[in-house]
Amino acid sequence: GIVNGMDVSEWDPAKDKFLAANYDITTALEGKALNKEALQAEVGLPVDRKVPLVAFIGRLEEQKGPDLMIAAIPEILKDEDVQIVLLGTGKKKFERLLKSVEEKFPGKVRAVVRFNAPLAHQMMAGADVLAV
Repeated sequence: GIVNGMDVSEWDPAKDKFLAANYDITTALEGKALNKEALQAEVGLPVDRKVPLVAFIGRLEEQKGPDLMIAAIPEILKDEDVQIVLLGTGKKKFERLLKSVEEKFPGKVRAVVRFNAPLAHQMMAGADVLAV
């Protein structure tokens, strides 16, 4: 089977080759902010350090909860100034729903419905909140 978890060497923000800016415990605040700006620019969201950025990375299958995330987005955006980036592939119905949410909330939501390992690393490094 596939062991859950992550390779701490590959995902170490001090050495991760996919990040816009590497950082460690002493430079984490600025490093996270720089990666957030790079992520916002890469996916076409307005670059703004002050706006909370939520990231969802996962297979688009029922057991991973994309339907819950999709249902929550309008509620989250109704009362909050937030940006949301979603990355994943899977069932076509979820891929279509993600793209429709992106169309409904331009400038707030980006849905990337393809496999993109470098973007996943950048999302982990730049997001303020990870939706799991």
